[in-house]
Amino acid sequence: MQNNGDNPDAPLITITDHHEPIVSREVFDEVQKLLYERGQMAREGRKYSQHYWYSSKVYCGKCGWAYGISGNKHKEKRTLRCVNRAKYGANPRVDKNGAEVGCNNKAINEKVLEYCMKYILEHIQVSRSEIVNQLLYEIQIIQQNEPSTNIEPLKAEIENLGRKKRKAIDLMLDELISKEDLKKQTEFYDSEIARLTEKIATSQDVSSAHQKQIDGMQNYIKQVNMTAEMDTDSTKIYGELLKKVIVHEEGVTDFYLTCVPFGFRMIYHLHRYNRGHQLDVFVDNCEVIY
Repeated sequence: MQNNGDNPDAPLITITDHHEPIVSREVFDEVQKLLYERGQMAREGRKYSQHYWYSSKVYCGKCGWAYGISGNKHKEKRTLRCVNRAKYGANPRVDKNGAEVGCNNKAINEKVLEYCMKYILEHIQVSRSEIVNQLLYEIQIIQQNEPSTNIEPLKAEIENLGRKKRKAIDLMLDELISKEDLKKQTEFYDSEIARLTEKIATSQDVSSAHQKQIDGMQNYIKQVNMTAEMDTDSTKIYGELLKKVIVHEEGVTDFYLTCVPFGFRMIYHLHRYNRGHQLDVFVDNCEVIY
């Protein structure tokens, strides 16, 4: 706060955590990230949109911030950098507000993303039968783990307990049992009904969850089969399939796609030439990760 009335030249004094904020610090920091990303796009003459096939899908594996485009927009030079590093530098630290800022993660070139997506898509096409068989096996495992509880006898027992409870009430009204006896019996019946009802609900919840898993696996099988005819050089296809990219360090990046329930860890190295203006990507290993 600043007292401009008495002394307009007085320095600005900032008080942290002076009062309870309208939004949490986490929400505030996330908003700042988004504002910075949009501002970066605006400085490049672009609107906030899915301008590129990988837009809003590349994240830093060290600090969790998004990656944004920086530098020359020529395709061969288009580079993505961690927004946290671009804004706060390569020295990770805690700022005066207690927020962790700064990141020393490396940039990643658009050509690396394209090459890895092409490699992964070709791998899926070649291994399509194996992937489908694995997904079918997962469905079989889910079906084998389906609870064998028959809920019909449980429902019948609940109805029987309900009849006994009503009969006990009639006995009390006919003065054949006391109110205390009725209370004990109804408490027992209610507890048994509650136990059986919970058992039925649990069985149905598990069955429902298993069916959702099976439906998900069947959808993956459908999508994997659809990749057979896909153009492995199409960035449009890359954008439709890509869910998320996590850059761990230069040469180690994870790719998650919408068509399979697992990810791919790409281990690669780069060869730069023509004074660093061009590069080739060489994949050393492609690991399936869960």
